[in-house]
Amino acid sequence: MTIDHLMQVEEFGAAASDPTGRWLVYERLRPYGQSDDFSFRNYAMGKTGHQLWRHDLRTGDTELLPGVDPTPHSYQQGFSKSGRFLAIMQYRLGTLSLGAYDMATNKTVRFSDTPAFSRDGTHNPVWISEEELVFAALPDDDSPILTSVRAHTGRTLAKAWKHAWRGDVVTASEVRTRTPDQSTEQQAGYLVRANASTGESQIIIEGLYADLRVSPNGRLLAALAVSKQRSVDPNRPVELDPRRFSLTLLNLDTGEMRPLAPELEVFPYSIAWAHDSTRVVAYGWTAGEGPRTGRFYVVDVETGVVTQHDHVGLELTSERERGWRQRPERVSFLGDDLAVFARRIPDSEDQAPRFTYQNVNPVKHSKPDWYVLSAHGAPRNLTHDLAGVGAVPVHAGKDHITVLADDGVYRLYADGQRRRLTPPLSGRFRFLSLGTFMTRSGVIRPEFGNEALFGVSGSGAAQIVMVDLRDGHEGETVVVNAPSADATPLAGSLAAGSVLFRTEDGQASRLLVATANSESPLELSRINSHLNNLDLGHWEIVSYEVEDPDGNRPPERIESCVLLPPGYSPSTPPPLIVEVYPGVGPRCKSGPEKIDSLSVSWSPYLWAGKGYAYARLTTPRSLSRTDEGPLVGMPNLLGAGVDVLVENGFADPERVAAVGFSQGGVSALYVAAKSERYKAVIAMNSWADLFSHYFGANGVFSYVYDENFGSFARYDATVGSDFGIGRTPFEDPASYYRNSPVFLAPSINVPVLLIHSDMDSFSMSQFDEMYGALLRAGKDARYVRYWGEGHGPSSPANIRDLWERIDSFLFENSVAPEIPR
Repeated sequence: MTIDHLMQVEEFGAAASDPTGRWLVYERLRPYGQSDDFSFRNYAMGKTGHQLWRHDLRTGDTELLPGVDPTPHSYQQGFSKSGRFLAIMQYRLGTLSLGAYDMATNKTVRFSDTPAFSRDGTHNPVWISEEELVFAALPDDDSPILTSVRAHTGRTLAKAWKHAWRGDVVTASEVRTRTPDQSTEQQAGYLVRANASTGESQIIIEGLYADLRVSPNGRLLAALAVSKQRSVDPNRPVELDPRRFSLTLLNLDTGEMRPLAPELEVFPYSIAWAHDSTRVVAYGWTAGEGPRTGRFYVVDVETGVVTQHDHVGLELTSERERGWRQRPERVSFLGDDLAVFARRIPDSEDQAPRFTYQNVNPVKHSKPDWYVLSAHGAPRNLTHDLAGVGAVPVHAGKDHITVLADDGVYRLYADGQRRRLTPPLSGRFRFLSLGTFMTRSGVIRPEFGNEALFGVSGSGAAQIVMVDLRDGHEGETVVVNAPSADATPLAGSLAAGSVLFRTEDGQASRLLVATANSESPLELSRINSHLNNLDLGHWEIVSYEVEDPDGNRPPERIESCVLLPPGYSPSTPPPLIVEVYPGVGPRCKSGPEKIDSLSVSWSPYLWAGKGYAYARLTTPRSLSRTDEGPLVGMPNLLGAGVDVLVENGFADPERVAAVGFSQGGVSALYVAAKSERYKAVIAMNSWADLFSHYFGANGVFSYVYDENFGSFARYDATVGSDFGIGRTPFEDPASYYRNSPVFLAPSINVPVLLIHSDMDSFSMSQFDEMYGALLRAGKDARYVRYWGEGHGPSSPANIRDLWERIDSFLFENSVAPEIPR
């Protein structure tokens, strides 16, 4: 594996089928090195290069979507209700736009206002009719921070520099601690109504809005008004979103906008409508409190009457358990009541309603279930006898919800009845909640459709079950055999009885359409065949015990994985690269990982191709965190893994280097200060001083977008954060001092390579500080800075330069293989 191979890597993105059963539209990413725009957000890998293709299920034809400019990066955002129009988002050198594509005329219209953008569904545009959509837009000349932060910041600063040098324009900007609190004012922006047929758009109302939800009758739009940032409470840990979200209602017929439940703050992306369009529910809390004290509130949209639903005896599960935000899972109406996903609080404990912040993949929790929650009366468990109940609801109707269990899909009715919607198939069911470029599949909460896809895998052949969710069509399904056991469904059409799959052929990937009545699938595209001729090395699994850093528990047995290079021989163990990162598990558990566009700048197989053994050792929080600090146990934890790799002949004990990127960078520097095991350490795009990181600017996100100062929540939170301390530097400065690599520089006795970028979210000044500390301590260090880059290099030229510098550093410090590659 070489950089040249990675620069040729292509990828498939999100896909969608239209309601008529004619079209499949999918995103294909161009070979990475062929792009001419690497400016996206913090890094371009996996986020850019997208082009839109379509497959005609009637004729079998496949083509690049005609009528769409192929130069920008293009992303599909879902079909209109009729399927005639496709919402399209495009990005080009910092400019983000939203438009609509007419599948009948092959023409695209582009709306003039810049759409707001989020990664968690907060600002998804919504179709309100056959040819109209509504979206949140930013003020004129503004650009979304989560797509355009580097490009917009660069242009803004360059313009300011020229003004300052010319001397006739003031270039100052000012931030303040916002006293008095400005969160009573709405964030600037617009709510825009746009026509996909004519391309015309109009501003409905000023102000930024989030979580746009159309009522089932199409006449009302529930949304959250987004405030400016609130002041930080110096007496409380920072856990809240810095903005307030307030429930509002827009009448789409009259244009009237009015507040609902103004006394509440609401969690974004938690709104749901009742089937009859008379009520809306959201998760909220009284202003001045916080999400942990929240409840689900039902609001009558006509009278404004608010009804609180207390989940007595229940602990609401957190979406964070599945890897995202600390917020309750999606709620649905069930008749006059609500359906929520929660756990029963043990009888021996206080039965007051709970919402507890969680870690990712928590252990030792009781089984969660779907419960009926009424305004009065005890909750009722709907799924107590079903195994493996899914947290994501499949559908909600007039008097029922549909959920997933291990053995199938069930419709649960308000009167307590239950109906299974899927045939008895051998294997475990999995809900395929398909995401988009804006919102990943595990987080997206789209409006419920008329069909859903489920994967079924077990001892037999994998299958896809498409379920008709319309009332009166219960039990109507289409089963499509997957082309292979590892096939990944990207989209499906119940009307056509077809599913779009991605399948793997070694490191190559194929895009296939399989139909229920066809024995052989149709191949639409094949990518990355050039990787199949490479010897990538092979993975080995090792098992070992690690002592509890606090000494309060018996040793814990864990597993880690090592990638051995091509030509590995136990008689000549290779040098070892230990990639350090907190809270990770074995990397090779499911076999060789897929090389994709996210791997372009940093791949285990690139290390193996250079002749190194590579291991990202398992680092459970329970074995790295102590009361003394979040990384105190990390040196011994990694040392145990290195020992077993050496004992098995997988690594040369005299040529071991520690490498860390992002959260791993500060971790690697800490380990280097506490261990003499490593011959060299590389830290990249991270931080080094917990004091200044707690208080300081968030790199490029603070230069022009001036509301991003301080990393308070990373340290204030004790759950869900790898670096939680639970006390501020004001309260416990010693914790921040003793855990900061910058203050441990005198103890680092190995050569250090620091690598950073001026447009990262982690301020480059962090490594300026670390380099200064190593310089003053008389240590061997070199420091590489990349200009114009974000969270690691995106530019092909800089990626190549990065690896040349790494090769040189490791060779000069006697870590590299005998013959550098």
